[in-house]
Amino acid sequence: MCRPNNNSNSTAATPANIKRNTSRLLLTHDSFVIPELPNKDDENKHSNSTTKKNPHIHGLGGPSVTPTLLTVAFYVGLLFIIEHATRLVIAQYEYIDPEILGIELNRQILARHIAVDFFSLLACAYIAITNRHACSEIMENGWARLNGKKALLKPDSMHEDGFEERIFKYHPGSQRLLMIFFVYQVKNMYDTIVWEDGIAFVLHHLFAGAAAWAGLFPGQCHFYALFYFGYSEISTAILTLLANFDPEVGVIGLEKIFPKTKIVLGTLFVTSFIICRVIMWPFTTYYFARDVLKAIRSDLPQVEGRKGTLYLLLVCCACLSAIQFVFVAMIVQIGKQEIPLMIESLFPKTS
Repeated sequence: MCRPNNNSNSTAATPANIKRNTSRLLLTHDSFVIPELPNKDDENKHSNSTTKKNPHIHGLGGPSVTPTLLTVAFYVGLLFIIEHATRLVIAQYEYIDPEILGIELNRQILARHIAVDFFSLLACAYIAITNRHACSEIMENGWARLNGKKALLKPDSMHEDGFEERIFKYHPGSQRLLMIFFVYQVKNMYDTIVWEDGIAFVLHHLFAGAAAWAGLFPGQCHFYALFYFGYSEISTAILTLLANFDPEVGVIGLEKIFPKTKIVLGTLFVTSFIICRVIMWPFTTYYFARDVLKAIRSDLPQVEGRKGTLYLLLVCCACLSAIQFVFVAMIVQIGKQEIPLMIESLFPKTS
């Protein structure tokens, strides 16, 4: 899907690279690698300052708005096609249980959670993992602290003086990740309205989509985007599969066809949630909030035109962080109900 590129800031380029970077659809990692990156943002700012236009239409120097929106439309349409194809595939296996898989509504629910939700978030996680070099500093820092090896860290590891690079450096993989995540929010917003999920989900998609777009345009926080829009979504991807077994939003009776699948998914979700949301999230958020506030208070030229969206990202992060506590409480409550049933299903009582 994408290939890491450690030379994203190189000023040299071959004609082939330039051709790929100016393509109308951004379908490959190289589409986001811009050779003339170092001066593009500042030059664009100065060229537009007299016309009062947005000085950051190119974000941090990546692809402009037009090809980005065309690619978003392309991928949203592709998700509709994949969702429909998945319904047709599921229909071919309705003989497994005609009373459940033979119902069109159930096939639509399964297609939505699997083809749209799961695979979209899986794509986001994949892009983040394959571009992990871009945020290796915080990963190494966190791993060393977790293992009690803080003394082995470099003196400048995650030092606050390095906030400028972490907030304003362009990463091709992050730009691609943000675009794919925004695609998912667009499709998810449509599904939320059609399926009448409720205002809470509408607001969630609005904030999540706004945060992703702010990372694209005017462009910022690519260093942290890999975690918030990639790594942290691993647990959410598993949750979307588990949602198929939910009696309210899923398929009633599905656990009768796949009795152990729900148990496996539940175990994987709780484990990934603890790692990604309970352990990694607070650690990353501490540094994210510190660097964003440091950037807002600085006099760097990149801050011009970005203060509003930086504050927006702080608000979104604070709200999502608060939601983590709600999820933890829900997991504990559901666990009290589900664990006894799981044990009984695995070890049925014999008369």
